[in-house]
Amino acid sequence: MNEHSDAVRADTQMLALQADVVQGADAMARLRASEERFRAFVTASFDVVYCMSPDWSEMRFLRGKDFIADTMTPSRRWLAKYIPSEHQPQVLDAVGRAIVTKSVFELEHRVIRVDGTLGWAHSRAVPMMSGDGVVLEWFGAARDITEKKLAEEELRKSEERLRSAVEVGRLGLWDWNVRTGEVYWSDEHFRMEGYGVGEVPPSYEAWTARLHPEDRAATEAAVRRAMELREDYAREFRVIHPNGTLRWLYGRGRFFYDEAGRAIRMTGAMIDVTERREWEERQTVLVAELQHRTRNLLGVVRSMADKTARASADLADFRTRFRDRLDTLSRVQGLLSRLKEQDRVTFDDLIRSELSAVAGTSERVTLAGPPGVRLRSSTVQMLAMALHELATNAVKYGALAQPSGRLGVVWSLERNGADNRPWLHIDWRESDVDMPPPGVLSVGTGQGRELIEQALPYQLNARTSFGFTPDGVSCTISLPVSFTTPELEDHA
Repeated sequence: MNEHSDAVRADTQMLALQADVVQGADAMARLRASEERFRAFVTASFDVVYCMSPDWSEMRFLRGKDFIADTMTPSRRWLAKYIPSEHQPQVLDAVGRAIVTKSVFELEHRVIRVDGTLGWAHSRAVPMMSGDGVVLEWFGAARDITEKKLAEEELRKSEERLRSAVEVGRLGLWDWNVRTGEVYWSDEHFRMEGYGVGEVPPSYEAWTARLHPEDRAATEAAVRRAMELREDYAREFRVIHPNGTLRWLYGRGRFFYDEAGRAIRMTGAMIDVTERREWEERQTVLVAELQHRTRNLLGVVRSMADKTARASADLADFRTRFRDRLDTLSRVQGLLSRLKEQDRVTFDDLIRSELSAVAGTSERVTLAGPPGVRLRSSTVQMLAMALHELATNAVKYGALAQPSGRLGVVWSLERNGADNRPWLHIDWRESDVDMPPPGVLSVGTGQGRELIEQALPYQLNARTSFGFTPDGVSCTISLPVSFTTPELEDHA
């Protein structure tokens, strides 16, 4: 009986042992399967996984791909091994916050990769807690985001280049959602329309509100036409700013359409072309002025040729006289061509130019008068011809032809008339000249005298006198000059 009981117990124990062995084998198999699944999960989902001690002083294991070198050996040098020194404070700061709050650690940071190059990693770790809320360890994963960060940096540089180009080029950009009416304007677009940046919500209505009334209908019609015909929109138009400033803008844009052919979006850019338009208008005025002056000049040359021919003894005499007068016109055109816009030829420049051309720098010539008297452009040619006739006559027959002769040219300014217009008074006086006896005609004064006594009053509204004193020629010329003469402005 006892032997039978012992045998039963032995069999029972054997069965129990066999069951334990089977259960142990099953557990090992399940553990291996679990490890395989975990390894597959890590391989499929993360570049590396890691486990950290509660205070992050020790990395207990690290398993990875080819991102950073993996190790199963606990290490207290993980920070120096995997994180560049200049970025270690950032990582430690994020770790410290996670430890204090027992919250998830998450950070994008620089990392030393397995080949020694610097890359970027996105790390995330969660605390593994005991039942009483004590952190036992940290379990985390890190992903290589180097390519993503490089792409972001390249995008940032590209956007910066675009922003710089837009700012330097002063482009006003817009992006219009045709369906919703939502509009984006760049900062320069606000300024072009006369708005402060962000002053109003960008909209189609805010744009049309600043259009010049005379341009609004045609400008909006051009937008609709571009939308309907699927053409690029391109148009110049005027806008009026709140302070009354008028600006010319050139806009160019393009519509985009859905599969049904409906316009859904329009993008474009504007530039301010006010300066170009003003330049074109100035060019138009200058061309018209050039044509006017050319016609006048040809008229002067024709009249001068006729009068010179009548006064010349023969062809050689005509050639000499006509060439001298053409030279005078050439000097005047030279003075006019060197002027900037709004400038004027001054009387002192004109008188010195004419006297230098015929008499050089004679010590027997005295000039006295205020500098900078600005002549109206329409008077310069005719006055220059009159001064040339006086100077030529003085060189050939008068004060500059005789060693004892003297020439004085004195000029002054005054305001005159109901409109208080400025007038220039010129006094040409020759002295110490041996004059012909009474009754003998003076030589060489015919055409010059006709110009002074008849042409100047008729064409320039001048007041003139011409005569002979016992010792030389006396001539006075008074004519209106430019209102912008500095001498008059200083005494206004």
